[in-house]
Amino acid sequence: MNRNAAILAITTLIIWAFALDLSYCATPLFKERRSNSKAVELPDIERDPGMYFLLAEQAEAQGDTEGVLLYIRKALALDPTSAYLNTKIATILARSRKIADALIMARKATLFDPDYEEAYTLLGRIYTVTGARHKAIEAYNRSLELKPDDKELYIFIGSLQASEKLFSEAETTFKKMIDKFPEEKEGYFYLGKVYVEDGRFDKALEIFRSLMEKRPETAGQIHIELGQIHMQQKKYREAEEEFRQAVKLDPLSVPARLHLGQALADQQKHAESLEVFTELSKMAPQNLGIRIKIAQTMAQQKQFDKAKEILDQILRDKPGWDQVRFQLGRILREQGKLDEAEREFLQIRKGQPTFLNSRIMLAIMFLKSRELGKSVRYINAALETEPKDPDLFHIKGSILEELNRYEEAADAYKSALALDSKNARIRYSLGNVNEKSGRRTQGLQEMERVIAEKPDDASALNFIGYTLSVSSGNMERAESLVRKALSLKPDDGYVLDSVGWVLFKQGKVEEALPYLEKAIQKVKADPIIAEHYGDILLASGKKAEAADAYRKSLQANPENLVVQEKLKKLEQ
Repeated sequence: MNRNAAILAITTLIIWAFALDLSYCATPLFKERRSNSKAVELPDIERDPGMYFLLAEQAEAQGDTEGVLLYIRKALALDPTSAYLNTKIATILARSRKIADALIMARKATLFDPDYEEAYTLLGRIYTVTGARHKAIEAYNRSLELKPDDKELYIFIGSLQASEKLFSEAETTFKKMIDKFPEEKEGYFYLGKVYVEDGRFDKALEIFRSLMEKRPETAGQIHIELGQIHMQQKKYREAEEEFRQAVKLDPLSVPARLHLGQALADQQKHAESLEVFTELSKMAPQNLGIRIKIAQTMAQQKQFDKAKEILDQILRDKPGWDQVRFQLGRILREQGKLDEAEREFLQIRKGQPTFLNSRIMLAIMFLKSRELGKSVRYINAALETEPKDPDLFHIKGSILEELNRYEEAADAYKSALALDSKNARIRYSLGNVNEKSGRRTQGLQEMERVIAEKPDDASALNFIGYTLSVSSGNMERAESLVRKALSLKPDDGYVLDSVGWVLFKQGKVEEALPYLEKAIQKVKADPIIAEHYGDILLASGKKAEAADAYRKSLQANPENLVVQEKLKKLEQ
């Protein structure tokens, strides 16, 4: 079924209507004359798919979805292999959220006409909605083959590739778009976004600056993009300059001023930040988001009561606004009012945009306050909402580790790694909890995997080196690893302790002592470092100082029987 068929249907309707009108003229005078003529054979309107297509279009214009489906299905019954009709009905089903049925009809359309571009575009949209992004990319690519001049298809494909972290493929897509449309800005813009997502900030800066030269009329927007890149790099001063340029080019730009205020806040320039947001609030008095920014800035200045007053006022006008309640909970948490903060966060219901973050905030808040039962409950609530987030499993593992539930913690870390196998932080946590639970070999294996992926991971290097020294393993490698860790983290008390301990285990007592002296200054309350310091002082003949070190170790961990015995012998 196509437009030509529709035109033919209209013509048929006109002829049929004209024939129908003549029938009203059947007076006795005409009857005699007509009886001698041949019978007029009227077209069978009910057998014409074009008729039902026209009725469907009329129903669509009237907003009658059910009528549209009825007439399209009747047309389809007469012309079941029409790719156009199958795609049309799939589109209507998709709009009605009948996604499974829409998918079937769209697939049928591509089978009936493998070159029907609209069916592939529709398939791409359906797959995108259902989360089957790789299939969406395939469908859009086929559509692009059939319609290579469609800019939107390049954007759909490249954006989906970037969302799936297929950055090299996305880069290729947008470079093709630039080659096809060299005078258009969109290709350069999206290519720059891909470089940002991929962490290739230098390439992103280069592409946006080249776009500014090619399209100077976009300079205001480009300055904002450049500023955001600097913000991701934590180069807040450079970001501030870019945002100021954007404001200079367009003084009425709300995004430029919002970003400028944030860049100032991140530099702890709270007074300047507050001035920017206050001025912006005058320009856009109905924008409640700006008032929230003012409240956040006041909270950063420790003006908690003023910040709370602003948020309370917004909630009086919009009591169900979860974002405001979330910020209010954060302010109460900063004030140490944990019970009040919890009440605010719990008013954010499932399905609201900040529900997930509110439960994460509650879990971390109670982890820090050592209310670990609550912490577990809230992280589980977060996982119910987002069961495929590796960071949530990582947080859960950390909470369970604090509860000394090492087996469960290890399971949580394994679940996190199943979702993000390249995450060195999670693998480090799994190795660490394995070592804590007595599975030292498995712990070492996990850490070896970390440094295989990230040779400069100081924490993993330190872990392996220290563990080798404790287990009397390869001491030469142990020293090499902890020294490398120290070159990466020269002021880390735990790494300093490891270097000193490895040297001590090799019998280099005098060389080890300065490292422990520095370590004990960096981490004053760690029982293991204090014990190591005592052992090395004792080996150096400094018994009184060694006894003091053991006492400090017992202050941090009074249940350590080994240190108790060491101190007892010295005192005797």
